[in-house]
Amino acid sequence: MSTAVAEPVTRDQIPVAETWDLTDYYATDEAWSAAADAFPALVETAAAFRGRLTESTATLGEGLDAVMAAQEAMRRLFVYAKLRFDEDVTNTVAQAMRQRAVRIATEAGATLAFVEPEILAATADDIKAIVSTGQVEGYRFLLEDLERNRPHTRSIEVEELLAQSADIARAAEEIFDALDDGDLDFGQVTDDEGKVVKLTKAMNQRLLESKNRETRKASWTQFMSVYRDHKETLAAAHAASVRKDVFYARVRGHESARAAALHGDNIPGSVYDSLIEAVRAGQPVMEKYASLRRRMLGLDSLAMYDMYAPLSDEPDREYGYAEACEMTLNAVAPLGEQYVADLRQGFADRWVDVHETKGKTSGAYSWGAYGVHPVILMNWAGTLDTVFTLAHEAGHAMHSKLAQSKQPFHYAGYSIFTAEIASTVNEALLTWDLLDKLPADDFQTRFSIINRMVDGIQGTLVRQTQFAEFERETHAHYEAGNPLTLDWMSELYAGLQAIYVPDSEIDENVSLTWARVPHFYRAFYVFQYATGISSALALARMIRDEGEPAAARYREMLAAGGSDYPLALLQRAGVDLTTPAPVTAAMEEYSRLVDELESIALASGWIS
Repeated sequence: MSTAVAEPVTRDQIPVAETWDLTDYYATDEAWSAAADAFPALVETAAAFRGRLTESTATLGEGLDAVMAAQEAMRRLFVYAKLRFDEDVTNTVAQAMRQRAVRIATEAGATLAFVEPEILAATADDIKAIVSTGQVEGYRFLLEDLERNRPHTRSIEVEELLAQSADIARAAEEIFDALDDGDLDFGQVTDDEGKVVKLTKAMNQRLLESKNRETRKASWTQFMSVYRDHKETLAAAHAASVRKDVFYARVRGHESARAAALHGDNIPGSVYDSLIEAVRAGQPVMEKYASLRRRMLGLDSLAMYDMYAPLSDEPDREYGYAEACEMTLNAVAPLGEQYVADLRQGFADRWVDVHETKGKTSGAYSWGAYGVHPVILMNWAGTLDTVFTLAHEAGHAMHSKLAQSKQPFHYAGYSIFTAEIASTVNEALLTWDLLDKLPADDFQTRFSIINRMVDGIQGTLVRQTQFAEFERETHAHYEAGNPLTLDWMSELYAGLQAIYVPDSEIDENVSLTWARVPHFYRAFYVFQYATGISSALALARMIRDEGEPAAARYREMLAAGGSDYPLALLQRAGVDLTTPAPVTAAMEEYSRLVDELESIALASGWIS
């Protein structure tokens, strides 16, 4: 007798109150089409300033206003089309809208590409004189930042060549993606129930969380064997990506590929190095957690495939969406009455598309366009993890709302460097709120919640710093005139694994782990996850311990959007990443949490 597999529900079966409201973006798809038809006129208005943008202060102000108006409209067109597509990726109307939006954005970007080179064609003294008049005060930071880029801006001819080389520059990443997402076949494995299943990246992650060590080992071994079969190709692609980074850095006059990557946010290399040094200094807690994990799992030694296995069962508990909203609102109460009221109104005003439906894109995110409320995509599963995801995405949404409330379009967007802070602050506040409300004798739930936070710090602070050090060393090795070979990169990664995951088994699979990390094709990006969680934990502690003064500084940082450089914004909020203190404090919090996990495990008789 066969059992039918339940199909996901369709959108028309979901209560309207639990779908997002996009009518503030455009009332209908027809209204979107009308706006798309009218959009070229906005681009033409902005393009009319080409060749005369800096002829006077008034012209520059008017020209930048026209450019920003076009970009703001373009963003709204693009966001709406993508949101409609994500509701149901099989919807042909939404597919067509998305394709049209991509074409519109590409064409507009090409037409408006004259702005920065034309402004920088004026002398530094001319730009300084224009700014000093105060007549373009709303663009002061933008213009000063452009001036900061002057030493790294080449002639118009060279810039045109660099722009034309963009397709070639993507080759290494596209080759990796084609191999990793298209050609690699991971074969089949047996799951916990004895069923033969097709192994994918998602299935491998699921099986690595199995309680059965043989299941974990078989999945990991099979999974990595496929990368081993293509290791020379993967090494060549990775080396090509590093060479590309170095080439563009040298063409633009940066001292290194890392300096070029950090230049956009005005981050000194010392911040990067300080992160690595501070995390390395916390090796005793890494050893302590590795030891606890090994003992909790009853192992003589810890393998890579043991790092994701749960140390305890989560309580058998299902959470409803409305309940999760209240849990989130209660947790963020320290951020102030207005913050809570705005978020509560956002939930009521249908910011969130809650449920998994047929054709809906997977995962979760927060997104939006200037002048319109942010939205949150969820695929509700009823687990505690889903509750934390809602709190996380609500942090992003409120960051966007606060920035839009205080900043013009061109400063409302915020850097990746600060993007994950608001979401992680919310997660920390939710963790502490849940722990405060637990019965004193509910050790299982307490252990589960703390373990979730510990694994978050391990995965986000420690592991991403390990990746950051790998990137630093591979680029420096090539910049010093050395070749990037498969053996050298694998030996480097094995050495780092021994530092960041102490007392763990290191074999050929572990040494080759670098070859399956897609973030390495966007060099010097992952360190921001580590600085982000360090900053978020520091801010959350200040909000918890100081109360409203710290909360006010934090809200001001969110409301500042991208109106200043990330380090300056964080410093005003009370976090100084030019020193190791925030990262050191995060490692100390990690240590304290591991100690509590061990105490609970000892008191409960789970370990001896």
